[in-house]
Amino acid sequence: MEKTWKRIVSWFALALATVVLWIPIYYFVIGAFKKRTDIVKHPLTLDFSRMSFDNFTYAFKKMNLFKALGNTGFITVIALLIVIICGSLAGFAIARIHHKVFRVFYTVVIALMVVPFIGALIPIVVLIHRIGLYGSLWGNVLIQAAWNLPFSIFLFTGFMQSLPKEMEDAAYIDGCSTFGIYLRIFLPLLKPVTATCCIRAGIGIWNDYLVSNSLLNSARQPTLMVAVYQFFGQYVSEYGYAFAGIIMASLPIVIMFLFLQKYFIKGLVAGAVKG
Repeated sequence: MEKTWKRIVSWFALALATVVLWIPIYYFVIGAFKKRTDIVKHPLTLDFSRMSFDNFTYAFKKMNLFKALGNTGFITVIALLIVIICGSLAGFAIARIHHKVFRVFYTVVIALMVVPFIGALIPIVVLIHRIGLYGSLWGNVLIQAAWNLPFSIFLFTGFMQSLPKEMEDAAYIDGCSTFGIYLRIFLPLLKPVTATCCIRAGIGIWNDYLVSNSLLNSARQPTLMVAVYQFFGQYVSEYGYAFAGIIMASLPIVIMFLFLQKYFIKGLVAGAVKG
């Protein structure tokens, strides 16, 4: 009987926490279909007779959505390619090549994971300006890739260290080179960790505002989050337009998560087995 009550209390607590977490999502989803006055006066009321798609139409034009989506997609895809390729190669070298240099490099990588980004923003902006990439999408790509590499290296290293050494020895006996082992043996097994890196890094890059606002001209090269922020003014904020913009900006990353979610937890746990 006691176990039953504990289970009921646990389920009730989980249900209550779920409702509390979903209230903000419910608020901005229904707010995207409301006028500004209704959002302020009746924030949680669902009245279909007063709802419309006008906010989406206006936000689509005001955000220059296709251009912002293209810029954000370019930055995200190229940065993720750099993160996955460089992270997996570095993880393979650290996990399978036993040398002091790689151990020191791995220690530095772990240390970089705790550095706050905001503390490095000014030096990064100065560096990008000096190398001539200020105002360029490529400058944004390099910063995003560099900042997400330490965690991806950590995951790839842990996953590769958990693989049995017999696989590597058998490949060497068959005449495979070191790079061939990475390409033919390890790379096909990296789907879970790769999906985890794509979701974790991809969400951060897609939702970035700070780097894009610091490096890019928001009028000529807008990104999605910078375009959404224009609805928040100093004196007046157009919440309906902003909510509509957030929903449109979030759809691609939500779709990506739905396709990769089955690999996400598996890759996160596997990548943290050893470090």
